[in-house]
Amino acid sequence: TYRPHVYFGMKTRSPRSVVTGLMWLQHGGNLRHTSDQNDGVSRYGWLMHDGENFGVQEIRDEGLVLRTEFVKQPGGDHGGDWSWRVTVKMEGPAPLVSLFFYVATDGQGTLRPVLENGTRLAAVAGTAEELGDFTLTFLPPTGEGGEGHKYASYNFLAAGVPGLHRLTNLVRQSLRESSVFSPPGR
Repeated sequence: TYRPHVYFGMKTRSPRSVVTGLMWLQHGGNLRHTSDQNDGVSRYGWLMHDGENFGVQEIRDEGLVLRTEFVKQPGGDHGGDWSWRVTVKMEGPAPLVSLFFYVATDGQGTLRPVLENGTRLAAVAGTAEELGDFTLTFLPPTGEGGEGHKYASYNFLAAGVPGLHRLTNLVRQSLRESSVFSPPGR
């Protein structure tokens, strides 16, 4: 979690690290990514974090509670495997929520989307200068009991951006009406 100024982002301490992170959007709200005191997020912070191997964070944003968790499993040629999980809970009526997970190499490698059934982003395969070949796997969303969610749609964007500081604007500009999900009966 060596990514200051974002609500949730992961990378190693290396300057040539693969970078991952999370953005979210509630229907009718603002795209959230970088932390700003004036953006309306009521509370966020690490509940537990050992600085290296695990962490649990809670973000409260207008009736939405996001819980981010990560764990590092030591081993391998590059220090270990990282896993993270995002849990979304609503306090009150449940508006539509979009989660945006991203992977970037900051110009130090290549990335390729891996699609399941031609639509759902199942993984991102890549190569990075320091890491070599790697795969980031995205599991489908599940409910509290482990069942699949009733409504989910998947979109992905593969694009180059001149610098990670422009990532939020790229996503914001890429959002369009065709990306908006409407569950049946709405």
